[in-house]
Amino acid sequence: MTAMPARTTGFSRISAMPRRGQISWFEIMLFTGCVVWVAFGLVPALQDVVVLSFLFAGLALAWNIAGGCAGLISFGHAAFFGIGAYTSTILFQSYGLTPWLGIFVGAAAAAIAGAVLSLICARLKGPFFILSSLAFAEVVRIIALNWSSVTGGAEGLSIPPVPDLANMVLGSKPAYEALTLIYLILAYAVMRWLEASRFGFYLFAVRDNDEAAAAAGINPLMVRSSAMALSAALTGVGGTLFAQYFLYLDPTYVISPELSFQFALLPAVGGLGTAIGPILGSFLITPLSELLRANLGNAAAGLHLVIYSAGLIVVMLYFPTGVAGALEKLKSRKPQP
Repeated sequence: MTAMPARTTGFSRISAMPRRGQISWFEIMLFTGCVVWVAFGLVPALQDVVVLSFLFAGLALAWNIAGGCAGLISFGHAAFFGIGAYTSTILFQSYGLTPWLGIFVGAAAAAIAGAVLSLICARLKGPFFILSSLAFAEVVRIIALNWSSVTGGAEGLSIPPVPDLANMVLGSKPAYEALTLIYLILAYAVMRWLEASRFGFYLFAVRDNDEAAAAAGINPLMVRSSAMALSAALTGVGGTLFAQYFLYLDPTYVISPELSFQFALLPAVGGLGTAIGPILGSFLITPLSELLRANLGNAAAGLHLVIYSAGLIVVMLYFPTGVAGALEKLKSRKPQP
């Protein structure tokens, strides 16, 4: 009697290490660890670092949609971050609209700005698009600095530090950990959806060869504009969460080139175009940056930046495809006889 072939279960299709288009046990364990950390309040002294790590992981995933998937290397994402933050804060202070609703208005405003930028500049390639995105962010920053009647100008905007769940001013840092973790999971789910969707394949095709993609019937301009709008919207959501956590907006930081560079750096370190790469980049770089600044910032001015930069150079030299690429190579490496 012929034996029946064994069925492939859902668990057997889960790979051990991260792989594009497929969930892995590594990612399941990573997110489980994050949930356990938040649920049980592990190491209270690191709560600020955890909140920032989750927040910047989500922001790095948002940037990755445009930069890693569509090939739109942007150094102007701080503009979308600032638009989301300022929109929700202004609506709350001037019109009494709760940030739980203002966050969607801010995301929509950032998405419109991203779509307009890409429609105007997406035909530019390489350094020309990078410079145009950087110039766009500088224009937004100058507007925020000079429109003091609305944005508060150089003095910034302050949100009353009165705990109120209805106004997204949470009374404890574990609550902010949970909120930013939800944001991270949302951005990760969007990235996973892109990897498996037809639109995601359009993005990768346009990124790799826009002329061949156009010949196959894909509209590169519309695909890139849609990707930038989605990326900007998620970045705007992160801007609102940032505003509600720090309860203060300063245009010199919120819309700064340094912040845009950080959004691009984290996916580059973790692995461009992957779902897990930006998360690994943030979980590696953000705690390192914060801990070095806290421990060495006052004792030896500038030393923390030297150590931080040296670590980045080592990672980029020895892991050119990012940490995610290194993990994938580790999984595919066959033992030598």
